[in-house]
Amino acid sequence: MKVLMPTIYHPHIGGITLHVENLVKNLSNVEFHIITYDRYEENRYKNVIVHEVPHLKRIRGISYLINAYKLGKKIIEKEEIDLIHSHYAFPQGCVGALLKRKYHIPHILTLHGSDALILKNSIKGKYFFDYAVYNADTIICVSKYIQSQLAKELRKKSVVVYNGVDENLLYNEGDNEFGLFVGAFVPQKGVDILINAIKGIDFNFKLVGDGKLFKKIERFVLENKLKNVELLGKRSFKDVASLMRTCSFLIVPSRSEGFGMVAVEAMACSKPVIASNVGGLSEIIEDRVNGLLFEKENINDLREKITLLVNNREMRNNLGKEGKKRSKNFSWKKCAEEVLKLYYDSVD
Repeated sequence: MKVLMPTIYHPHIGGITLHVENLVKNLSNVEFHIITYDRYEENRYKNVIVHEVPHLKRIRGISYLINAYKLGKKIIEKEEIDLIHSHYAFPQGCVGALLKRKYHIPHILTLHGSDALILKNSIKGKYFFDYAVYNADTIICVSKYIQSQLAKELRKKSVVVYNGVDENLLYNEGDNEFGLFVGAFVPQKGVDILINAIKGIDFNFKLVGDGKLFKKIERFVLENKLKNVELLGKRSFKDVASLMRTCSFLIVPSRSEGFGMVAVEAMACSKPVIASNVGGLSEIIEDRVNGLLFEKENINDLREKITLLVNNREMRNNLGKEGKKRSKNFSWKKCAEEVLKLYYDSVD
């Protein structure tokens, strides 16, 4: 089987890249033609051909849409592609939709989170989101919450397939007495909520990621002389996994969250997670059983939950053990098997 896959991929770091890499790694009998922003020079998978799409950084989405469509036509005609599997509604899902309509090839679209929660509700983004989802034969949602955000007629052709965890990298290496945040420095991820909550707490914190709020957070740390807060910038998944293995707990202060992959990864390391009670996070975390939930955007509530774990190592250990059990429900092998079944159902 040959699959055309419009997606974000290496060298870009993030949840979609991780998801796609684990799919192709576990589906070695499928030939994937990935069309992405930049060429990946260190491709380790014999079943993957990476095609670079020319694009302009200032208008990345639209330029990718136009050029990926042109490139996709050439690949389909040359390689006799069986189906299209797009990741994220725009621009990738729109590319898949355009190619599906031209060549009448089955189109599967995976919604990863912010496309169904933010793009769908924006004035400009709504048009592109609708075009992608209504021109998909099957919609994969990475959580029940994302599925619930779809229109009733779209839910009928949707299925929930959870992400997995890499147990080779995610395990417990002890508690080195620091709290961890991993995510983009953007309003959606709530890093501004976190930095206000940890002000005045006598404990070390490491924040991983970058984005448009990075300078603002950096300035806040300097102005308030938060010597216990370390901003580490963007890091590779291996670096993040190393931090997860040795942290005391993970904090996910998101304003919205489709699934919360980073929470499952921390749980696989037997680490408790403090998370806002939004979106798909409640599908992962059971309050005071395998983690702690706090009220969305409530800085005081978050501060209380952090202080609780800072002062109670036994609670950290107990919540972490239960989190480890919960993480066993999320497997990349299972995810890949479910996606492969959808592939065969689509081409039958």
